[in-house]
Amino acid sequence: MTEKITLEELSRKMADPDTAPDDLAAYFTEDTGASDPFAPAIALNPDKVEIPATADAATRSALLLNGANWFERQNRQARFFQRLSKGDYRGPIIVEEGDSWFQYPILLRDTIDVLMEEYAVFSLSAGGDTLANMVARAEYRRAIEQTGATILLLSGGGNDLVADGNLSRHLRRFDAGLSAAEYLLPSFDQLVAVAVQQFDRIARDVAARYPKVKIICHGYDRAIPAKGKWLGLPMAANGIVDATLQASIAKVMMDRFNDAMMAMARRHAHVFFLDLRGTVGAGRWHDELHPTNAGYADVAAIFSALIRKLTKPARGPAVRSAPAAVALHVGLNRVDRGHYGTGLVDLDFCVNDSEAMRDIAKARGFDTQTHLTDAAATRDAVIAACGEAAKSLKAGDTFKLTYAGHGGQVKDFNGDEATGPDRDLLDETLCLYDGQMIDDELYKIWSDFAEGVRVLAVFDCCHAGSMLRAGPGRAATAAPVTGKTRMMTPGVAAQVFRANEAFYRSLPSSALGPDLATPYHELSFPVAASVLQLSACQSNQTAQEDLGNGLFTAAILATLTDPAAQSGYRNFRDRCAARMPAWQSPNFWTVGRPDAAFEASRVFWA
Repeated sequence: MTEKITLEELSRKMADPDTAPDDLAAYFTEDTGASDPFAPAIALNPDKVEIPATADAATRSALLLNGANWFERQNRQARFFQRLSKGDYRGPIIVEEGDSWFQYPILLRDTIDVLMEEYAVFSLSAGGDTLANMVARAEYRRAIEQTGATILLLSGGGNDLVADGNLSRHLRRFDAGLSAAEYLLPSFDQLVAVAVQQFDRIARDVAARYPKVKIICHGYDRAIPAKGKWLGLPMAANGIVDATLQASIAKVMMDRFNDAMMAMARRHAHVFFLDLRGTVGAGRWHDELHPTNAGYADVAAIFSALIRKLTKPARGPAVRSAPAAVALHVGLNRVDRGHYGTGLVDLDFCVNDSEAMRDIAKARGFDTQTHLTDAAATRDAVIAACGEAAKSLKAGDTFKLTYAGHGGQVKDFNGDEATGPDRDLLDETLCLYDGQMIDDELYKIWSDFAEGVRVLAVFDCCHAGSMLRAGPGRAATAAPVTGKTRMMTPGVAAQVFRANEAFYRSLPSSALGPDLATPYHELSFPVAASVLQLSACQSNQTAQEDLGNGLFTAAILATLTDPAAQSGYRNFRDRCAARMPAWQSPNFWTVGRPDAAFEASRVFWA
């Protein structure tokens, strides 16, 4: 006999994201007496689990069983982020919300278990969840926003169809003269109408909030009543005992639900309905309501086929065998004195930084790179390089911009800084060789990239904490001078502006005008790409140089040697920050379309 495991060992297995559901099934059995419709209950298998006869053990057992749905949800979500962290997933991000056809706890390998082998699926489902709960909690909203999902899978309505175990109330008594359809009272049609109305509410909510998200929902196959408490026994309680008649009534029930769902889906361009009638078939039902593992696999295959159809590339040029990766590295130790005057000090290690970032990109798969330093790093050259990348890159491709040099500021003319988090009436700038590039211009550059392009911007300069127009800075902390500071002082900034006022008044910050200015320029320059920024400091801090590199670049180089820091840009930022002093704290934020896979991917890889 196989050695039993303890409750603690079982709990650890359930909490481990590397534990497959099949590895847990042997430790549980089905508790049909405690089950609700579409909410199967499970019990510990005493042949596999050591269950001490103590009050404390009973309490721990109950907690473990009550937490089965929670454990499975947490396990699935951990697997979702694990998959994204590998950096090689290019499929759609999916959120799912549903009942036991999407999460049958532990004992069966359900629809989502199968789909997760192919797709990154963020799971919210729980056996027994009702459509009313899904509407009331609306957990899918936060999940879509956090993951950037483009597909929402929905499963529900089964509890409504079987009236939460009270189906007999919606059936007539046996009468040999009635057809199968006539056994269903008008109240059953009301159950269907209420269920479909809940789907409709979710569909309208998603369309209003997330117009690019597609919803896939489904009907149930024609279940075969047995001696179960959800179909067979309620029918028998009304004198309907003939198996063929029971199956005919169940067929009518499922047909009415499917037909109503199809009509609902036709009202919404973003809703796609899967008619699963005929999919499971005889011999593939685990019980009256749920398929076997083989039946769920057949259901999942139909979902997968539609997902592939909805996410396949549009017709056009042949799909590249691998995504393209383009990098632009800019480093300036010195600038044009004719534009900046003599007040801006030369820096020592910015070109070193740009070379280091170039070498990292080469080692991590960037096949096309441009390196601009000092006199070559003009405004026109940088804008042109970014523009060429924007023209050539498609969804799934990556563009990386790294900048090391002075960070500056110019007067804000369009009022966007007055409504931003800092309200400093100044636009942040990158000090290129022959003139500054303001943050408004950079935002315009991002807006030129196609939807689905991944953009990574790395700034080792002062004021970079708000270069992408988002997020408040942390409280300023006095910084001891350890090396040269990559900041254009306010006095120098004023002199540069006065000497070149006509030029700076001609830039987008002025040209847009206050009526078009918004904190993120969403109206003027909507960003469809996914942009991640790593910057040397907060917007109210200064970036300093260390021996050989900027302090931030030195932290990047050191952190890249840490195996635990290789996945996830937020994680990487945090580990860089741990190597840096409190008075210079690196920043991270995103602009444009959320892309959870990008954020969780291996850092600096193409």
